[in-house]
Amino acid sequence: MKKILYTCLALVTLSSLTLAQRTLTLEECIDIALDNNISIKTARNNAISAKAGYTQSKFNFLPSLSANASHNWSEGLQFDQTVGNLVNTTALSGGGSLSAGVTIFNGFRNVLTMGQRKLQYEASLQTIKSNIQVTEAQVIGSFLDIISTNEQLKIAIQTLDLLNDQLARQESIERAGTGSMEQVYNFRAQIAQQKLTKVNLENQLATSELTLLQLLLLDTTQDYEFAGVTSNDAQLEQEVEEFTTIYERAESFSPSLRSAEISMEASKKALKISQYQWMPTLSAGASWGTSWSSNFVNVLERDPVTQAPTRTEVADWSTQFEANERKGANLNLNIPLFTRFANRTAVQQSKVQYLNAELNLEQTKNTLINQVQQAYLNLVNAKTSYAAAKESLVNLNTSFEFSKTRYESGTIDFVTYLQSLNLKNGAEFQLVQARYAIMLRKLILDIFTGELDPENSN
Repeated sequence: MKKILYTCLALVTLSSLTLAQRTLTLEECIDIALDNNISIKTARNNAISAKAGYTQSKFNFLPSLSANASHNWSEGLQFDQTVGNLVNTTALSGGGSLSAGVTIFNGFRNVLTMGQRKLQYEASLQTIKSNIQVTEAQVIGSFLDIISTNEQLKIAIQTLDLLNDQLARQESIERAGTGSMEQVYNFRAQIAQQKLTKVNLENQLATSELTLLQLLLLDTTQDYEFAGVTSNDAQLEQEVEEFTTIYERAESFSPSLRSAEISMEASKKALKISQYQWMPTLSAGASWGTSWSSNFVNVLERDPVTQAPTRTEVADWSTQFEANERKGANLNLNIPLFTRFANRTAVQQSKVQYLNAELNLEQTKNTLINQVQQAYLNLVNAKTSYAAAKESLVNLNTSFEFSKTRYESGTIDFVTYLQSLNLKNGAEFQLVQARYAIMLRKLILDIFTGELDPENSN
């Protein structure tokens, strides 16, 4: 039993460690962000509401139908409409009716409203895609920031290990009496500085991971690891397309631009609706109804002289419903002659909204071209930096190996050796930064051009 218990505890512990050390890839991070992002959820809810409004605009062409029923109690002197006389009594009465109406013409308001609601629904769908685009860019930026910082941390640790090895060698030489304490202290100072660099990178990495987890709306108390992103030199050194080609694809795909264009068309429909409010409206209707009352009686006998009722009985409901039945039809024409300038004000407000929609479209175009230009320039600069850093690192690695050999043989001093090491470290940092900058900017451009959109995949 003890063995079984220990085995279960070990499995639970191993399972907990596995869950606590969940590794996330870039694709998983994007999927999690798209599932959890509140802006995307809000945009989807707005799209559902816009679709309902569009559906209702279609139903506005249908006639209306309503029913009414009533049951009343009254006491005292009153006019009983069913009897047609003043009576002083306690009475029960009731009735029912059906009415229907249809709009024949209302200044094309239903037609224009349906077109406007359709455009609003299409714009809401584009807004969802725009929010997805923004979220993907944020996740990619945060994720690659983590990977880049982690790579820099690895370089810093390797450099620290190298300095520790050199310190151990120098201390050994000093104990043998052939070295100096000055060199030992120089290495110790450099190691302390390198430890500070390592701690700063660890803090930067923790901050970047927290930023990404908050963006993904994940529990920040859990332990997550992030898988690296692989790339080869062929991909990193691939030539960039012409800017005009990339921007044309970005412009044709951009959901934010599509949303702004569609919203402007919807504003144009709203302007027409307000302009047509001066037009007359024509509607038709029909109704049917009946009623009953406890005072409604059938005369069975009358006085032969005065003709006054001498014997009566209360009529039953079916008889009253048939006797009191009424029908009607109507045709209504409404011409707005003076509306206290309400129509004029509505037109002015609609014009302002349309002008604002035009400005929003122009601003969206400017924002898009600025974003694509910046991402394109950053990609070109990153590729240039990568090529230069790659060539520089080859030369600096060779130079460092020579410096290391000469320092160990005592032909150069510590300062010269340290300069060579710092130059090599700097080139490694620059190469890492350039590599991930290329990947980031390329992915950002792919987002702008729709390359990452599942609907555009073959």
